[in-house]
Amino acid sequence: MSDTETRKRGGFSSRVARPVLRTLGIQNTCLIALNLVVFGGMSVFVPNFFSGPNVEVLFMGFIFEAIMALGMTLVIIAGGIDLSVSAVLPFSAIVIAYFFKARFPIYAAIGLTYVIAACIGFFNAWMSNTLKVHPFIATLATMLTVRGLALAISNGANVTSDFPKRFSFLGQGRLLGLPFPIFLFIVLALVLGLLLKNHRFFQQVYFIGDNPKAAKVSGIKVEAFISFVFVLSAVLACTAGIITASRFDNASNSYGINSELRVITAVVIGGTSIVKGGTGTIFGTVLGIIFMSIVYNAFVMAGLNPYYETIVIGTILLAAVFMVEFFKKKEMELA
Repeated sequence: MSDTETRKRGGFSSRVARPVLRTLGIQNTCLIALNLVVFGGMSVFVPNFFSGPNVEVLFMGFIFEAIMALGMTLVIIAGGIDLSVSAVLPFSAIVIAYFFKARFPIYAAIGLTYVIAACIGFFNAWMSNTLKVHPFIATLATMLTVRGLALAISNGANVTSDFPKRFSFLGQGRLLGLPFPIFLFIVLALVLGLLLKNHRFFQQVYFIGDNPKAAKVSGIKVEAFISFVFVLSAVLACTAGIITASRFDNASNSYGINSELRVITAVVIGGTSIVKGGTGTIFGTVLGIIFMSIVYNAFVMAGLNPYYETIVIGTILLAAVFMVEFFKKKEMELA
């Protein structure tokens, strides 16, 4: 092959590859390829992995973390972190179970549960904004407190309740052929993704995460926006808790244990920088969620020892942190 032909081929591949990489980002492109490779490999080596029922089980197994990951994405882009989501989930399930035991109407029970969860998110923001407590410490304290409250309220036991039949639809019903939790996640991801990409209010999160002082000087109400993202995170964790109670017809303190780690891992794998704010997308988080869903399902389908899951997730998180920073530099060079 002549040098001229080599340059032509190189030039063509470069003209094709660069727009794709600019549109999707290097990290997202690599993650799409990785998801396809892992999914394809599992389909070949594990019987029935690609079957419709297993694909549904694959996504339903991670759907509660997926819903929480949407809110966590905005929190981390803003330069914070929210560990309390893993406590808000079971707490919300227990609270709504008690509301139903007290014969509250379905809409009142759901509405009051959301109000309580929003107050938890606002409390996290208050500690961060007013008391200047680092979000890691603030939300860690909230996580321990809320878990303690859930244990005290339920005496450490499962809470069963006569849930209304309409309520069971949230966790067990189907809409347009999809389980309702998956349908809801798709809608939430599309709405938040579009808002984050196109709406001026949501795009403030990138300025705040990148340089909060400069954002404040430019007129952005940083404290108000931080309050918004923490409340949103708590509300989405509450949504996951309500759906969990609906799906399993009871509430338990065991729900959501270590889910904050799985949520953060999915978000970071998707390209949201936990080292420095100002970077991340909902699309990337969805790709991270798909990857994590495949990994968890692979453990079950392949019959691997579940005790190794934590080792694998910890390794993935560590690798993802380094890869995000590496790809950020590469994307800056590409631009």
